[in-house]
Amino acid sequence: MIIEEYDAKSLVRTAKTSLFSWAEVYLNPYQGCEHDCVYCDGKAESYYMHDDFGQRIRVKKNAPELLELYFKKQGFFPVNREKTSTLVDYFPKLREAADSSKTKKFVLFIGGGVCDVYQPAEKEVKMTRKLLQIAYDYKIPVFFLTKNTLILRDLDLLKKINEDTYACASFTITLADEKKQKIFEPNASTSQERFEAIDKLRSEGIHSGIYFYPTLPFIGDTDENLNAIYRTAKEVDAEFIYCWGLTLKPGRNKTEFMNTLKEHFPDIYPKYKILYGNEDKYGNLDRAEFKELGLIWPEIKGYKLGYELGLDYTSERYVPEGRIKTNLELSALFQRLAYLKSFFVKSSKYEIRQLNEAARFLNTYKRDFSKLNDEEREQTVIDYGIMHYIEDYIANRESEALENLEKFSYESVCNYLRTKE
Repeated sequence: MIIEEYDAKSLVRTAKTSLFSWAEVYLNPYQGCEHDCVYCDGKAESYYMHDDFGQRIRVKKNAPELLELYFKKQGFFPVNREKTSTLVDYFPKLREAADSSKTKKFVLFIGGGVCDVYQPAEKEVKMTRKLLQIAYDYKIPVFFLTKNTLILRDLDLLKKINEDTYACASFTITLADEKKQKIFEPNASTSQERFEAIDKLRSEGIHSGIYFYPTLPFIGDTDENLNAIYRTAKEVDAEFIYCWGLTLKPGRNKTEFMNTLKEHFPDIYPKYKILYGNEDKYGNLDRAEFKELGLIWPEIKGYKLGYELGLDYTSERYVPEGRIKTNLELSALFQRLAYLKSFFVKSSKYEIRQLNEAARFLNTYKRDFSKLNDEEREQTVIDYGIMHYIEDYIANRESEALENLEKFSYESVCNYLRTKE
């Protein structure tokens, strides 16, 4: 393992919220990942990572300075830091004023999707620990997604942040069978170790869930594997499971995966050649072949299990300081509705598009939607046909429509699965 340090020009990127993540700001101090998961699309050429992705870890040594600079530019103040090198150190009453800033905050995703920030190199570098400390200093809520129980090392900071604002520490778990898991995730913590970490985090009051992603066809999408992961998740008090399929982008991502598959699962290998033979640039499988092979989307099986076990299909959205609570809650509601109507209930593309557009609009709208009169609401971009969802939520602070749709989605997937028996 080679660890290289370098000065980075940038660290932070912004992104739109989704059911996958309610975070709006992402960062990752690492390039390359020692976990070296076979299916990881971070190895794809489109991410511009180096060829020896799993053996050479590049570290942005100036990441703490870049993060602090970004926070300061946003108007934030290190209220939890004992020494700030400002007048606050001499006039304690100014600290309270600094803490009452109405500057809009956000959930910070420390990880960014590829290159695990708790990979083995973190034991030596301790860069993630430094960034987490800065997030605590500035009272910024955080979100983590990892495959390594090293995150428990920082439980003290996670608890402090969660007491102040919000912290969610979640795990990717794809395979319950340890032998199969080690084939595809050779250097990550075992699935059992990750389940135990969730149990520990939840016992300490930290939010945590599971990303059952990617779900490998013929391997991870079996009833045996799905049941094992969902039922163990329930046992350890996980709060949600996000379930999604596998993409294989043409190039080194797909080549390595297919070679591994040919070696360890020669009977399944020909099916993958058919399933992913379309060479889609985004790595999506061939839908016609998927149907021909008799496969069932893992989201469908996962939704049924999650509904029966009381496991949500996404995490609840946290509303950061300085944001309009009603607007963000409505935005999350629309994204949930759009998801259910897209995957489990036959709905018009027009309605789904309107729901997604309304979610994006409310996420950044600067006025409290609940305080607008009818005329002002009509002047917004929100379609009249979905306005009743807003009226229902504002009146009751919960959505009967969403509850009914979730139940109907469950009934729909049950009926669909019965036709496949």
